[in-house]
Amino acid sequence: MTSVWVGFFIILGVGAVVLVVAALADRRTRRLGEGMATTGAHDASSPTYATMTELLRRSPSASSASSPESLRGGTTVALTLAAQSLANDERRCIANDPRVLVCDDAVTTVRELVPIWGRLEPGQALTVAAPGFDPAVVDTAVANSRAGTRLVQLLVGEAIGRAALAALTGATPVTHADLQADATTSTELGHAKLIAAGPDATEVA
Repeated sequence: MTSVWVGFFIILGVGAVVLVVAALADRRTRRLGEGMATTGAHDASSPTYATMTELLRRSPSASSASSPESLRGGTTVALTLAAQSLANDERRCIANDPRVLVCDDAVTTVRELVPIWGRLEPGQALTVAAPGFDPAVVDTAVANSRAGTRLVQLLVGEAIGRAALAALTGATPVTHADLQADATTSTELGHAKLIAAGPDATEVA
């Protein structure tokens, strides 16, 4: 008889423990659910940040373009837009009051242009002419232009076209070594009232 009662109390004790554990687990689950709901509400009010892919998908800003009348009397040079994704006015990229960098060699990294950007006025457009550009440089230029950070115009062409742009804008051509060594100064940058670059040619005013 004694062993029966002992067994009964053991079973009763185990059952009580199971009930307590289950209650605590249920309470913890409810708290976690409430915490997740609170976190979700907080995230909804937090600022969002666009990724590079999202920036590249955005429509170009119309404020970056200028009216065709501004191009009257301009000079055409044998340079073309490096990528159609840079366009901000139908098929062209139009830059108002840009500083101009003319490169003798291809631009292979964004790092080569960062010191140049730092020497410009906030928001001032930058036109870069070179034999070619790494795709990552093009993507960064597109992202910055469409995000409104800075309009960046990338032009490609042979030496004769780059020389013509340098002569028209007062730019001094720089080498790849100059860019890598951050040896390019503001005095080597040219200036134009307006540059309109398309898939066939570039007009400078």
